Amino acid sequence: MELIGNVVLPEDVLWGAKIVCTEGTIRQIIPNVVAEYSALPYIVPGYIDIHNHGALGHDYMEATEETFSVVARYLASHGVTSAQCATVSAPVEQLDCLFRAYRDYQMQSQEGCRYVGIHIEGPYIAPAAKGAHLLEALLTPAKDGYDWILKNRDVIREITVAPELDGMPQMIRDLTAEGIVVSGGHDAAEPHNIVEAAEAGMSHCTHIYCAMSTLHKTNGQRVHGLCEYAMTHNTITAEMIADNHHVPPLLAKMIYKAKGADKVCIVSDAISPAGLPECDTIYRLGTGENCTCVRVEDGVAMVEDRSCYAGSIQALDQMVRNLVYDAQIPLTAAVRMATLTPAQVIGIDAECGSIAVGKRADLCVLNKDLHVIKTVIAGKTVYEREA
Repeated sequence: MELIGNVVLPEDVLWGAKIVCTEGTIRQIIPNVVAEYSALPYIVPGYIDIHNHGALGHDYMEATEETFSVVARYLASHGVTSAQCATVSAPVEQLDCLFRAYRDYQMQSQEGCRYVGIHIEGPYIAPAAKGAHLLEALLTPAKDGYDWILKNRDVIREITVAPELDGMPQMIRDLTAEGIVVSGGHDAAEPHNIVEAAEAGMSHCTHIYCAMSTLHKTNGQRVHGLCEYAMTHNTITAEMIADNHHVPPLLAKMIYKAKGADKVCIVSDAISPAGLPECDTIYRLGTGENCTCVRVEDGVAMVEDRSCYAGSIQALDQMVRNLVYDAQIPLTAAVRMATLTPAQVIGIDAECGSIAVGKRADLCVLNKDLHVIKTVIAGKTVYEREA
């Protein structure tokens, strides 16, 4: 396969370049093969969504082959070539069903994006910052244990936790020792809790500024929360839901300026109504009895009583456009936040996340308006927009 276009690298654009791929791998990148490049498409690395709950009426918690397949094809149509399946807080027995279904699906021939692991969001989160998660499903390490995570470390790549929970530092040490990325979020932590968690191995933060501790007063003194810690510590990377709702454009620009594109990754945090027309329909986050009812209003999902957001309904390609057009963030930086940075967060950057010789040929072709016109995974076209 050969592709010609304006190739977006982490720090630069190769105008009028050619990418040569064989056997699913990028073999050559040849600059300046076309002198007049203004009409050429952009070629970017395949987008990587490390926090996605579902789409097109499906939620991964359903634990069915149909769900994995439908969402994988949907994500590929939006330029996503690798994704993590995100959970919601639920009984361990229900999560076990998801783990089994995920393993079964990975053994089959697949279409659409590649799943690279499961992101456990909850149940080790703070009741005061649970967001759309069910209160009765929450757990504490010291009281409830976490052996079930260690038993499923072959499929769990990341977990979101509240740093202040009793027993959390030891849990973080045990999980990171097994290669699981620990991300802080949905918390009500005090500064000392955050420092303990970071020292134990917490390296990432889940959807910054959303369901996250921030400036507050303790014993009459103003102290920082996890949000400020993440914004000022280069050892911590952070997710950003760049849908112009969870994080409006000016805030997105501030986060980018404070952290840099190498420390912030954009995530969809998309839930089941993503990709469906907005209508007066009640959707579910989760499944069965352990679910939260949500509705979509004005382009964002909210819990039924409208007390908080319940996830986004956008895919990463729209979020890249939001960053470029609304937050005035450079294209190279916006693309990096959707590709190389999330790959680095979960440790798959040696194989994907940037366009480089020797890496897997996971590529996305964009028109001049940054809309996806072709998605390539391992050198094979898995999506192409009709003319």
